[in-house]
Amino acid sequence: MLKRHRMTMAITGILGGALLITGCGAAAALQPSQAPERDAANAGLASGGGGGDIGTSNCSEADFLASASPVEGEPGSFIVTYGNRSDKTCTINGGVPNLKGVDMSDSPIEELPVEDVRLPDAPEEFTLEPGESAYFGIGMILADSSDPDAHVLSGFQASLPDMSELQPVYIVGDDEVRFAVENLRVSSLVSTPDDL
Repeated sequence: MLKRHRMTMAITGILGGALLITGCGAAAALQPSQAPERDAANAGLASGGGGGDIGTSNCSEADFLASASPVEGEPGSFIVTYGNRSDKTCTINGGVPNLKGVDMSDSPIEELPVEDVRLPDAPEEFTLEPGESAYFGIGMILADSSDPDAHVLSGFQASLPDMSELQPVYIVGDDEVRFAVENLRVSSLVSTPDDL
């Protein structure tokens, strides 16, 4: 399997986009699965979550810390580290995390579409010891800042697939995050950032 080191998102034509994952000079395109728009009533349905913070996990969302690192040279792309900050071993469902973009007031942008991109070799379950992490990718379909239909995004909130309590995703770095976006794409959880 080709090891991939950087994730980049791009629109590939009128019929839709594909998640592009690049590394070692090669690219592979994955067709994203269509998911219903997420709102308060169906958060997590497309990824198999949404049943509260009980699910199959022995941990809660408060046991994890999410931080997003911008992908260098790829505006609007981030690799998110979801770390177990508790003192217990946590078992969590794999799949696609629940994600919301937030505006300048840190309020979720409910009308911003979020598209799930399921990676074919992603694990179905994770066991994370204290200090261990799982990873996922975020990509944005950027819009023109003058577009009246664009959403201005300044951050993210997320929860694991079998949990529903959204928490802030901390952005790594000193740069202000502000993007005009049409929609977001979020990948499955993986074991290492090299799998993205």
